[in-house]
Parts: sequence; C-alpha cells; structure tokens
Amino acid sequence: MAEITLPWGAWYGDSMKSFSIPDGWEIDAYNLDSEMAISDSDLAQKLNALPDSLSEKKPKSAVIVVDDLTRPVELHGLLPLIISRLNNAGVANDKIKVLIGLGSHHGLSIENMQKKLGKFIVENVNCINHDTEDVVPIDVIWGKTEVKLNRHYVESDYKIVISGLTAHSFAGFSGGAKMLFPGLADMETLAKTHKSVLMGFMGKLGSMENNKFRATIEEFVQKAGIDFFIGVVINANRSIRNIYCGHYVDAHREAAEEARAYCLTNTNNQLYDVVISSAYPKDTELLQAENGFIPIKSSKEKLLKPGGTYILLTACSEGLGHHGLFGPGGRLYRKPRPIRFLKEYNFVLFSENVSREDFQTVFNEDYNFFNNWDNLIEHLNSFVPANPKVAIFPYGSMQLTG
Repeated sequence: MAEITLPWGAWYGDSMKSFSIPDGWEIDAYNLDSEMAISDSDLAQKLNALPDSLSEKKPKSAVIVVDDLTRPVELHGLLPLIISRLNNAGVANDKIKVLIGLGSHHGLSIENMQKKLGKFIVENVNCINHDTEDVVPIDVIWGKTEVKLNRHYVESDYKIVISGLTAHSFAGFSGGAKMLFPGLADMETLAKTHKSVLMGFMGKLGSMENNKFRATIEEFVQKAGIDFFIGVVINANRSIRNIYCGHYVDAHREAAEEARAYCLTNTNNQLYDVVISSAYPKDTELLQAENGFIPIKSSKEKLLKPGGTYILLTACSEGLGHHGLFGPGGRLYRKPRPIRFLKEYNFVLFSENVSREDFQTVFNEDYNFFNNWDNLIEHLNSFVPANPKVAIFPYGSMQLTG
C-alpha cells in the first residue's frame, strides 16, 4: 500500500494525518502554499489608518467583531495591535469589547476564545459571544422583518469588524457585511438571510459579481455602521497572508480578490476517477463539512468522470456541531436530500469523530459513511477501476477550481 498525508484537525492539534491507499493509484495532489505570511512590521503598517480614524471620532468605547471557530484565522497576533491603538486613542481596556459574530452557531468556551483570540485578549478585554436574544432594532425593515442587531455592537461608540475570507456558496466570500448580517443579528433576521439561499437569492461561489444577497446586507450595514473594517486573507495553514483595511465594501473586495487568486487551483481540466477532498481548515464539525465540496462545486468543467467517486474527509473534532437554523431541531432543518451536483457520482464521507446517526442528520441516508479508513478502501475496491486517476485537495474547503 502507498500513503497520502493530509492536514487534520483545525484548532485541535493542526496535525498531519496519514492514509493508506492501494498501489497503482495515479495521484495528482493540488496543494496550497503558506509561504507568504504577513510580517509583524507589515501588519503594524497596514493598521496605520486606524489611529487617524480614531482621532476623528474620539470614541469613549469600542467593539471589535470577530468570526468564530468555524472560520480558520487566528487573531492573537493582530488583536493586541488593535487594542494598543485604541488605548493610545484614549479607549481603556474596560471600555473595549470583543464580540464573537456567531450567527446561530454555538458560543465559544473560554478555552476556545483563547485559541481564537489569544490568552492576553481574553484576560484583559471583555470577550462576549453573540446572543440572538440580546439585540435592539436598527430602524431597518426587510420585507416584513424588523432587523435587529447585537446590543453591545449598537451601543459602542467605535465599531471595528475583522473577518477572514474563505469562499462562500451564496455570499461569494465570507466576511464583510456578513459579519453583521447574519453574524450579529436576531433569530428572525438570521432565518430570513438563510431563507434567501433556499429562494435562490444568492451569488456565485468564490465571486463577488452581481451578488444580490451581499448588496442587500451591505445596504443594512450603512444603517448600522462600521467605522473600520479589516479583511484577512488566510493561508492554508491558518496564518495571516495579508490584510486589507478601510471601508467595509472596498477593503472586503480587495481582500476577496487576493483570496480568490490564492485559492484558485488549476487542474488543467483533468477528469478523475476519484477525488479526495479534506475539509481542513474548516473541519471542526460535521455541519461545516459541506465546505469540502468547494473543488467540485466551483469547477467550470467536470472534475469527475461519470460514475466517479468523491471522498470527503473531515476531522469533526467537535462532533456534529451546532447550527440554530439548519441543525437538528432548527426551524429550517429538513431531512437531508440527495445532493444535486453529486447526482451522477458516488459519495463517501470519512470521519472518526461522528456516528452514522450524526452523518444521516446532515447527509442523505443513501450516501456512504465510514469511520474506519481500511473499511472505506475495501468498499471502494468493488467499483473503483484498477489504477484510477485520483485528485487530492488537502485544503478542500478553500480550493476553488474554476
């Protein structure tokens, strides 16, 4: 048997895991490099516009909105630089709040806050998980829905939003205005944003062009306000590749352009018998595993031969995970149906940290699930051709192929 090695367990060890594969498999491995990480000096220089903005507004209090553990970027190097600039502008630590934009995800424990934000921030600044009940109106009506936003955000004098950018199925890329809507919204607004997906009110995966959903939420942000936005381009190993600062639309677009260029993976229109995609670095929970479909969903040309096999691997370090809308018991939860873009293919998911019951909560019961790799390989032997052509995407939740 031969062997492949894949990144594994974002936020939970970030190790490399080996998998045995049959001899004779013809492998094309499509990697992403993490060589270009932003230096401390460049990071500090990029934030030079922040003191000027603070000087103009002279705030007494500030809030810093960040994404949660389902998003890959670590902020322990960036946040102290921002806190220092706030302190220099006269905003003391006890007047600063770090607000986790959870949407309807589960809140972060102190331990997980330290992973995301760094121990210094958690010990010196008030760090708060978004609560969909602790919200106030912002004088915006969306259809028949009164839009409400996190109270701590609305009440703060100065509002900073930081978001890492990864390709997103209906928002093009994550972050930007999406950090507020749905990230800091009430449950009714959250439900409406996610229903927009079901109604086709969306843009294209990995593209910001003609995106009706994003245009709508960016209009709402004009009312809510963002004083300073930081868009983070993320390396495959979760380090910061670059940041873009300024207006929440302009800086987000610039960051999205670089993120797309970095994540774009050229397969030269090859057709494969088997595709192996790791959900790393968004492999914390099963409810996020669908991000590992990005290579096949974003491909302009077919990636798999008819009857080919898509194997999705995910650590699921937190098990099934939680989503207040689409998770079990959520108001938008539906029994999983077959996935349209997998119609002519075989689909297999591998994870050691979830049960078949968990799997069938998220994926249609007709798909194949394994928590033992050897059993999975044995299953493949019955229908995968001899000496198959195999593509491997070690960072499948980031890798755009078209």
